[in-house]
Amino acid sequence: MLTVFLKLLLCHILGDFVLQPKSWVAKRKDKMGYLFLHVVAHMSLLIAFFSTDLVSWWPSILFITFGHLAIDSLKIWWERMWPYKPVFLFIADQILHIVLLVAVIIQVYGVPDQWGQLFFTDKSLLYLIVFLLVTTVSPIFLRVFFSKWNKENDFYTKRKDTLMDAGMLIGIMERLIIVLFIQVGFLSGIGFLLAAKSIFRFGDLTNAKDTKFTEYILVGTLASFVMAIAIGYGLRFSLQFV
Repeated sequence: MLTVFLKLLLCHILGDFVLQPKSWVAKRKDKMGYLFLHVVAHMSLLIAFFSTDLVSWWPSILFITFGHLAIDSLKIWWERMWPYKPVFLFIADQILHIVLLVAVIIQVYGVPDQWGQLFFTDKSLLYLIVFLLVTTVSPIFLRVFFSKWNKENDFYTKRKDTLMDAGMLIGIMERLIIVLFIQVGFLSGIGFLLAAKSIFRFGDLTNAKDTKFTEYILVGTLASFVMAIAIGYGLRFSLQFV
């Protein structure tokens, strides 16, 4: 079963990333022929990988082919609806493709008993909760926490000069790194991370010559670090009981 899934995943990676030129991606939004060409390339890869038992696998190959066509068509429609969310659309598109492959595996082999034991253990649920706390709950809490200052015109003007959502993404990544450092016992890495961020921010703060903006950055950095450290140690403590 694992070998089959890996073959399906390899076909997907080759078809979606290796054998799909940028010109196809750009032109398929207006010319459906390039989308069909991409799907045919995918189907050809599947046929090549499962040629030794094509009689048994042709229904699954057709299912994946038409499913891939439907997902990519949906993504094209999404790109027209939300042209400013390419990362979100890319992740959603890839998740749907993986779900499609998993559905084929389940249809052929059924649901393995080990899956329930793997995904619904106390440890797995803890990791999922921590991931959601870091990536979803923390940004919302920090946004609410800073809402009383975000209304000030000076801060609003400065934020217009930055990349869209860059601060949120940097915060999420730094909190994930801190939680990881705590789990592996590399506590000095947290200090290195704080020092590195301070160095990169030093130029901005020096050029700004604005006490309020400096305090705003410091409070945001320290608040993010405190939350990450609390979540990291909470996870480490909780894992002792599972």
